[in-house]
Amino acid sequence: MSSCLIYFLKLPGAGKGSMREKKFVSVISACILAFVLLDCAGQVEPGGGPRDTVPPRVVSTVPDSNAIHIEQSSVELEFSEYVDRRSVEESIFISPYVGDLEFDWSTTGVTIQFSQPLRKNTTYVVNVGTDVVDLREKNRMAAGFTLAFSTGDSIDRGYIGGRVFDEKPEGIMIFAYALKDLNPDTLNPGDLRPDYIMQTGKGGIFRLANVAYGKYRLFAVRDQYRNLIYDKQIDQYGVTISDVDLTAGEPRIEDVQFRLSQEDTTKPFVTNVQAVNRILLRVRFSEALDTSSSVTPSVTLEDTVRRGPVKVSVVYVSCMSPSMAGVVTATPLDSGGTYRIRIDGVRDTKGNPIDADNSAYVFTATGVPDTVPPSLTVQGIADSSRGYPPDRSIQIGFSEPVLEQPLARAISLSDSSKMTMDAELRWIDAVDVMVIPRQPLQSKTWYRLSVAMSSLKDLQGNGHADSTFIVRFETLDLRSTGVVEGMVTDENHKQGKGRIYLTASSIDVKPVREQTIVLNGPGKFRMDRLVEGKYVLQGFRDADSSGSYSFGLPYPYIPSERFAVYADTLKVRARWSVGGVMLRFK
Repeated sequence: MSSCLIYFLKLPGAGKGSMREKKFVSVISACILAFVLLDCAGQVEPGGGPRDTVPPRVVSTVPDSNAIHIEQSSVELEFSEYVDRRSVEESIFISPYVGDLEFDWSTTGVTIQFSQPLRKNTTYVVNVGTDVVDLREKNRMAAGFTLAFSTGDSIDRGYIGGRVFDEKPEGIMIFAYALKDLNPDTLNPGDLRPDYIMQTGKGGIFRLANVAYGKYRLFAVRDQYRNLIYDKQIDQYGVTISDVDLTAGEPRIEDVQFRLSQEDTTKPFVTNVQAVNRILLRVRFSEALDTSSSVTPSVTLEDTVRRGPVKVSVVYVSCMSPSMAGVVTATPLDSGGTYRIRIDGVRDTKGNPIDADNSAYVFTATGVPDTVPPSLTVQGIADSSRGYPPDRSIQIGFSEPVLEQPLARAISLSDSSKMTMDAELRWIDAVDVMVIPRQPLQSKTWYRLSVAMSSLKDLQGNGHADSTFIVRFETLDLRSTGVVEGMVTDENHKQGKGRIYLTASSIDVKPVREQTIVLNGPGKFRMDRLVEGKYVLQGFRDADSSGSYSFGLPYPYIPSERFAVYADTLKVRARWSVGGVMLRFK
């Protein structure tokens, strides 16, 4: 504004009510407006220059870190560059609770005012989460920042560090609950906010510093609503293998690990029933069912007009289409008749039983006769495909139940010299069968799977003309594979229970290639026939003997099973062995 005044003073003849006075007023108004607009614009970072790839960081604080005898109910943070203010305000977590926060911004700094007075002789921890981004390129903070100060004469020195293993591990909330004044059996993270909070940084790393000594229960939460509580079925969660205990003798706990899962308490239900023909029904569910169980679904079918039961001959859930069940009736249904079907004894993949209030469905039968012969598909093999693992069985799926006895003589597997391979047919359910060679297939060899279609008949005898279904495939060249071998150790003998499942997963190709081996306990291992590429190696101890990793539960609290992840990427080369791999359960 001073430049505007100088400009006016150089104007001769400026008098009261003159044109020059009016010009002066206009210039003054324009300058004031520009000044106000510039001030109101607030966060405006200078443009131009090379692209910013450097993440923001906190460069100074008031009070200083680890300061004692602090009485003021506010802190000041100065960032290395212009930051998105909202991202900062949503990423400030202060423990213990200090009430609502008020933010007073300057250019790259902010003053945070507490609404409650500070407690005496208490260490306060201000955590800045990794959701903070800079203004220009939205670069995230590489790691969380912690400012600790005390109203007394000492600072708490406890430390908890670890990592969240996930495809997107950054920005996960770590909740720590002090168990000193809580009943561990009733602690529910869905009702109670944590005592300490931090966000994971790059690679899922987190550090909770300046924590008071004591016992803590930790959770990892992808906090979708950002309300600092765990919302079941909305938030992903992770639990540890046990609570952690910080003491003067052991003030630091390292290597706390999480794997994320999501609770599913929604029960499956029947969404539709399709009458394919007079005897075949397809029942669709709201989600995939568990096909690993040997329990056969229970089906009740009733004629709603005659009020009489209808006998069912076959019930199945295909592992190729797990969200659908097939039902074959013993007698044809009446065209246009109304029927009620009820399904029981099924569960979803999370173990939830079918919703009893929505397990029934009323449908209208069709008069279409069953005249269509069954069709088949071979899972994972297209004609003339290459690279099929020689130790893998072959799965065939049918469109409807078929007669097993004539098919047993109709399926054959032969090599390039037309020599028939001895194989076993193992039925998984009424529509899925495994072809299991009694001897492993040869490396880099062409094979032919053939089905005499005249022997493929459904339960009503509908079949095909005299033709042959053929699919040709070449097995994997084992000379293009490598080996990974090493040792598995377990440092915790008390919790070292269960068989060890080791899985190598490719990270350079899609779909992901995986190989799993099972060990009875710690010791040497060898994984061969790994296709050349890059892999990650991880394992878990199957303490509950379920055959799969158990993530545990936040409430009621169930610890997770122990797992280990090899720190480095394994580069598998053809005809080479990657040795000396040490996988430690800590």
